Amino acid sequence: MNLLTSERTFEDAIERALLRGGSDGPAGAREPRRVYGEEPESGGYARRRSSDYDPALCLIPGDVVAFLSATQQRPWTRLGQHYGSDREDRFLRRLAQEINRRGALDVLRNGVKDFGCPFDLAYFRPASGLNEELQRLHAANCFAVARQLRFAEDGARSLDLALFLNGIPLFTAE
Repeated sequence: MNLLTSERTFEDAIERALLRGGSDGPAGAREPRRVYGEEPESGGYARRRSSDYDPALCLIPGDVVAFLSATQQRPWTRLGQHYGSDREDRFLRRLAQEINRRGALDVLRNGVKDFGCPFDLAYFRPASGLNEELQRLHAANCFAVARQLRFAEDGARSLDLALFLNGIPLFTAE
């Protein structure tokens, strides 16, 4: 067995384990395939294509926007009153700036404010199952995996595997 075959086999095994029971949709779908607010089964990751990723922002914009609109409708609507039709682009640029300045983990833990509107970018497992709203918000997190992710704006370079939480990159493997 040559190195390329074994590497590809290893990547396939990782992807299969992450996608098992996930909400991956049809290959041609453009919108995020995760139904926000539904608890994923084992595995639970969604598959993303390299074309879903924006290398200039270092995000999967569709996942970020879908997560925010599903979990934080009130501040998302208020932000739309400030920015109008530019809301998504301006927020995504702001988020990318905050990740560059503070790091992805800090942004996931502490959120982002934009035009006075606070946004959480992830919901962590509640301490107990007594609060149904916290359970719903936690279940709204969307974990995704992308293979052969083209990360350079010129599209010339790629990573073998990348893992995302709500459109924010967490882990890469080469």
